[in-house]
Amino acid sequence: MWNEYFTLINVLPGRIVTPRFGTLDFSDPSLPVEKVQALFEDDFPYLQITPLGMEALYPVPPLAKLPSKRVETPTLARKPVKLKA
Repeated sequence: MWNEYFTLINVLPGRIVTPRFGTLDFSDPSLPVEKVQALFEDDFPYLQITPLGMEALYPVPPLAKLPSKRVETPTLARKPVKLKA
Protein backbone atom coordinates (compact mmCIF):
# COMPACT_ATOMS: atom_id res chain seq x y z
CA MET A 1 0.00 0.00 0.00
CA TRP A 2 2.76 2.48 0.87
CA ASN A 3 4.46 1.74 -2.48
CA GLU A 4 1.76 3.71 -4.27
CA TYR A 5 2.64 6.88 -2.33
CA PHE A 6 6.41 6.61 -1.82
CA THR A 7 9.41 5.05 -3.54
CA LEU A 8 12.81 4.12 -2.15
CA ILE A 9 15.82 5.84 -3.65
CA ASN A 10 19.51 4.87 -3.40
CA VAL A 11 18.73 1.63 -1.49
CA LEU A 12 17.15 -1.72 -2.24
CA PRO A 13 13.87 -2.70 -0.57
CA GLY A 14 14.53 -4.61 2.62
CA ARG A 15 15.25 -4.00 6.28
CA ILE A 16 16.46 -0.47 7.03
CA VAL A 17 17.23 1.02 10.42
CA THR A 18 15.31 4.26 10.86
CA PRO A 19 15.95 6.85 13.56
CA ARG A 20 12.28 7.11 14.54
CA PHE A 21 10.90 3.56 14.32
CA GLY A 22 13.96 1.32 14.50
CA THR A 23 14.24 -1.43 11.89
CA LEU A 24 11.52 -1.44 9.25
CA ASP A 25 11.13 -3.89 6.40
CA PHE A 26 10.55 -1.79 3.28
CA SER A 27 9.99 -4.91 1.18
CA ASP A 28 6.72 -5.43 3.08
CA PRO A 29 3.84 -3.85 1.13
CA SER A 30 1.66 -3.77 4.25
CA LEU A 31 3.93 -1.29 6.04
CA PRO A 32 1.63 1.45 7.43
CA VAL A 33 1.52 4.55 5.26
CA GLU A 34 1.45 6.71 8.40
CA LYS A 35 4.91 5.46 9.45
CA VAL A 36 6.38 6.01 6.00
CA GLN A 37 4.79 9.46 5.82
CA ALA A 38 6.24 10.36 9.24
CA LEU A 39 9.68 9.29 8.03
CA PHE A 40 9.25 11.35 4.86
CA GLU A 41 8.30 14.41 6.92
CA ASP A 42 11.41 13.82 9.06
CA ASP A 43 13.51 14.10 5.85
CA PHE A 44 14.40 10.41 5.72
CA PRO A 45 16.99 10.37 2.90
CA TYR A 46 15.78 7.20 1.17
CA LEU A 47 12.17 8.17 0.51
CA GLN A 48 10.70 10.05 -2.41
CA ILE A 49 7.01 10.87 -2.77
CA THR A 50 5.15 9.87 -5.92
CA PRO A 51 2.68 12.12 -7.74
CA LEU A 52 -0.18 9.95 -6.45
CA GLY A 53 1.16 10.31 -2.91
CA MET A 54 1.37 14.06 -3.32
CA GLU A 55 -2.27 14.21 -4.40
CA ALA A 56 -3.55 11.84 -1.71
CA LEU A 57 -1.48 12.93 1.31
CA TYR A 58 -0.86 16.62 0.65
CA PRO A 59 -3.80 17.94 -1.38
CA VAL A 60 -3.65 21.55 -2.42
CA PRO A 61 -6.91 23.35 -1.69
CA PRO A 62 -8.27 25.33 -4.62
CA LEU A 63 -7.60 29.01 -4.45
CA ALA A 64 -10.57 31.01 -3.27
CA LYS A 65 -11.84 33.40 -5.85
CA LEU A 66 -11.50 36.88 -4.52
CA PRO A 67 -13.69 39.64 -5.84
CA SER A 68 -11.91 41.55 -8.53
CA LYS A 69 -11.28 45.16 -7.69
CA ARG A 70 -10.54 47.16 -10.77
CA VAL A 71 -8.77 50.39 -10.07
CA GLU A 72 -9.52 52.99 -12.64
CA THR A 73 -6.86 55.57 -13.13
CA PRO A 74 -8.14 59.02 -13.89
CA THR A 75 -7.26 60.32 -17.32
CA LEU A 76 -5.70 63.72 -17.32
CA ALA A 77 -7.21 66.34 -19.60
CA ARG A 78 -4.59 67.83 -21.88
CA LYS A 79 -4.65 70.88 -23.97
CA PRO A 80 -4.21 70.21 -27.66
CA VAL A 81 -0.70 70.96 -28.82
CA LYS A 82 -0.32 72.86 -32.05
CA LEU A 83 2.67 72.06 -34.17
CA LYS A 84 4.55 74.97 -35.65
CA ALA A 85 4.85 74.94 -39.36
